[in-house]
Amino acid sequence: MKPSLRVAVLLAWLALSLAGTAFVTSRFVADAHDRFFQNSSIVIRLLAQKAAQHEAILATLGATALPAPPSTMLDSLRERMPQLDALAHWQRGAGWLGTGGRLPVGVPSRDGAATFALTFDADDGYWLVGDTGWAVLIDPRRLLQPGDWPDSLSSATLQLRDRTFDLLQRDATATPFGWTMRVEKRLPAQPQAFVLTTTRTLTVADLPWLTIALWNAVAALLVAGVLGAWRLREARRREHARERIDRFGRLDTLGEMAAGIAHELNQPLAAIVAHTRAAERMLDLPAERDGVRRALQSSVAQAKRAATILDRLRGAMTSAGGGRAHALDPDAVMEAVLFLHRDELAREGIALQWHNAAPRTAPVAEPVAVEQILHNLIRNARDALAGMPLGEIRISGGRAGRHYRFSVVDNGPGVPDDALPRLFEPFFTTRENGLGLGLPLCDTLAQRQDGSLMIRNRPSGGVEATLLLPLAEEAGA
Repeated sequence: MKPSLRVAVLLAWLALSLAGTAFVTSRFVADAHDRFFQNSSIVIRLLAQKAAQHEAILATLGATALPAPPSTMLDSLRERMPQLDALAHWQRGAGWLGTGGRLPVGVPSRDGAATFALTFDADDGYWLVGDTGWAVLIDPRRLLQPGDWPDSLSSATLQLRDRTFDLLQRDATATPFGWTMRVEKRLPAQPQAFVLTTTRTLTVADLPWLTIALWNAVAALLVAGVLGAWRLREARRREHARERIDRFGRLDTLGEMAAGIAHELNQPLAAIVAHTRAAERMLDLPAERDGVRRALQSSVAQAKRAATILDRLRGAMTSAGGGRAHALDPDAVMEAVLFLHRDELAREGIALQWHNAAPRTAPVAEPVAVEQILHNLIRNARDALAGMPLGEIRISGGRAGRHYRFSVVDNGPGVPDDALPRLFEPFFTTRENGLGLGLPLCDTLAQRQDGSLMIRNRPSGGVEATLLLPLAEEAGA
């Protein structure tokens, strides 16, 4: 996989991951805020019920004729309302009488202006005093039991006049990363008109990591599926391109083979013609002369016909698969060729590089012919580098006088010196299973483009194959 493709795949996964994580987190925060607001409303309703119970107790005690609270009354009330710390009753002439060891300060008001009054106790509580002379001491910190507090609340404070009571404090340690939600609700019940402030702190640990992990796994599967589909499509494209190159290659190889056969048969055919004509001249027997002459003339005609057929076969096959020559984009041609070889060479540990030193220079040739030549040259370099560590194939392009030059260089072992002059001979090969038609075919294709193909050993090692093609401006001149 190319580094650019790896980066693209990683960026695609990161984009999906971040988008999904942001969506999941936003939904979680919205749901947490809704639950927090609802639970804060539940708490304020519970506190309002407690305040109403306090006033109901005083009203009930005021309706009795008890001179003082019985000693067992406070314990009985505490079973259901543990926030009650003491009971007291004002007796004219005797003052406050009560249970719980603590008594209010001052005299209850009996002017009828208010049914209940509120005074604060020194021990962090408050006295609710009724106009009937009864009073109850309330500890706000025990208004709700630990099991009554919703899990979504981090803290709760109760402000009563100028006093503040901490009712709940769960997150005592501050976290470096967190978001605190805050709700303030008022209870307009006089004289117990208090303000409840609740908070909820969301930290990184509170995030729905399981859902986020599942989404990231789904995103990875989606990216992998898209990548697999893209690779399958690229593999099919590569296979079709190979089939096209191989199809034209087979036609041109067959043409080169026919050319080789024609070259090999021309000499014996010429000898047949020469010997037959010599025999014709040496016939001396008058009786056989006409019959032999006709037979020999027929042999000459058939030999000439065979030569003509071979010439026609050679001409037809060497021109098979050709196209119209026109100005080429070297980068586009190389992209088509590299597309066929890049992945296979990467798997074999062979580096493949392409550099165009003259990007605005265009050669004139048949695209398929140039692709076929470069395809064969890269394949030869690959075969030469088989089994070698740190193999490298460098392809460069540039202007060379009136030509455009493609250069294919490898760092392989090179070609034996005695084999260099024969590389373009049909059926000559240095490979064990080679046919010896690849380079002759490339040479024929290069000449057909009015170009040339040269191969040499480099002094530093390896082989350099150079393909020269006419430039567009030179071809049009």
